[in-house]
Amino acid sequence: MHNTLCMHKMLCFFIHLLKIFVMPKRKIIELPEEIAPVMKEIGLKVDEHRKKLNPNYRNFAESNNINVMTLWRVQNGEDVKLSSFLMILKKLGVSPKEFFSTFDY
Repeated sequence: MHNTLCMHKMLCFFIHLLKIFVMPKRKIIELPEEIAPVMKEIGLKVDEHRKKLNPNYRNFAESNNINVMTLWRVQNGEDVKLSSFLMILKKLGVSPKEFFSTFDY
């Protein structure tokens, strides 16, 4: 048991070092100031639709095979791939036309 615990601690430490020194940090793209508020509004609307189906974003993402961080980024108005956004809309049961029908952009 002691050896297993030591190996686990060593493995965790090694993974931590990899994250710090090897894995590149994700660049957060700053959106133009005229786009950022629209992205926030989109994120809030995705969040609103998602909460009708599942109040927990992590559970919703996992049960629908959506990357948890991708859903989090969309809901927070960050830039994501269009295909990821469309997949989220599909899992929400909302067409793009319906989703954007109330936007005044």
